[in-house]
Amino acid sequence: MEYTHFVSIAGLVRNSRGQIILVNSPRRGWEYPGGMVESGESLQDALHREIMEESGVMVRVIGFFGASKNIQKDIVNLDFLCEYVSGALRTSAESTDVAWFSPEDALEAASFSLTRHRLSNMLTAAGEMYCLGCRHDPFLVTDELLLPIAK
Repeated sequence: MEYTHFVSIAGLVRNSRGQIILVNSPRRGWEYPGGMVESGESLQDALHREIMEESGVMVRVIGFFGASKNIQKDIVNLDFLCEYVSGALRTSAESTDVAWFSPEDALEAASFSLTRHRLSNMLTAAGEMYCLGCRHDPFLVTDELLLPIAK
């Protein structure tokens, strides 16, 4: 059997006022920054690279929210909590706009179903992580667990 899984990472970036960064992707609309982990790259390096490429800011990783798998496309998504460190927001080829949002406005702005579901999980996380399975088209959560963070 040949395995063809892909790994993506994403970061919910917060500033000192509790706002979060969203990037406007030409393909999926407003979302948190992230993307595919490249061959030979660590998860942390990929997360820092993707956030810098899409938003122009440097971050510090401070937590882990959970994992989801798109079972149609075999993509495993890993979601992290990040703290803004420095840099000015800027657009890129992958982001037509970048802005700080309140958590409520961010959830309203996210229109892509999987992004919205993951973002909702990230915004309501309270000492738990999620493990989510879904289908992409049409969007359907196939299974979901909220698990305590192991100590």
